[in-house]
Amino acid sequence: MAQNITEEIKRLHRRKQLNFNSHTVERMQDSESSGSEMGPDSPRRPDSPPSMVKNPEKALFTFKQVQMICERMLKEREDALREQYDAVLTTKLAEQYDAFVKFTYDQIQRRYEAAPSYLS
Repeated sequence: MAQNITEEIKRLHRRKQLNFNSHTVERMQDSESSGSEMGPDSPRRPDSPPSMVKNPEKALFTFKQVQMICERMLKEREDALREQYDAVLTTKLAEQYDAFVKFTYDQIQRRYEAAPSYLS
């Protein structure tokens, strides 16, 4: 998920809908790989409240940008689920059609076998 967010950030940056320097993305990727957003030179401990930060950083995203990122991620997930649903539905419909064809064939065979033969 973090990789998707990073890709979305890069996409927004390329489209000039998001303004930040490339150092920010590198720092985010480094924190992803370390598994923590708190580095050794972090201004606060993880258990300290945000109000005690000595050097607060400017927010990376505006609410609108976060909303756009979330909407895009939700749409991608919805599309993936829709494709998966369509595949399952197609499979089930094919199975149902095959069963119908087999049933119809069996019915025709029974009627054909039960019919009197005019050649005998």
